[in-house]
Amino acid sequence: MSTDSTVRVVVVDDEPDIRMLLDVQLKYAQGFEVVGLAADGGQAVELVEKLRPDAVVMDLLMPGVNGFDAISMLQQQCPEVGIVAYSGVAGDFVREEMDRRGVEVVLKSGDVGPLGRALRRSVARHHDPSPD
Repeated sequence: MSTDSTVRVVVVDDEPDIRMLLDVQLKYAQGFEVVGLAADGGQAVELVEKLRPDAVVMDLLMPGVNGFDAISMLQQQCPEVGIVAYSGVAGDFVREEMDRRGVEVVLKSGDVGPLGRALRRSVARHHDPSPD
């Protein structure tokens, strides 16, 4: 994380409107800088490896490389990067799978507050891995 505590974020979602909305919301939310946008998990992995952001907002259900697979790749290749799953659907399977991976799930909504808090928690866990 940069010295001014700005969280550098890559946003990943197959829906252009969601990407644009999150880009705008996070840019105007204090303490966040959107450094990249990706339409699927494959693009996300490439961007994260190149840009090394502090955190990733990852949609789970996408064509091509889905969020589940991209999260696995990122956790292996860029373990220092925080990840928050951002999904319109979060049933038991999704929650259990993300819990197993240590990834917080935030439901898609018009309120960026819960997502911002989850991003900060994820970054903090990856920069200070001591238990809560």
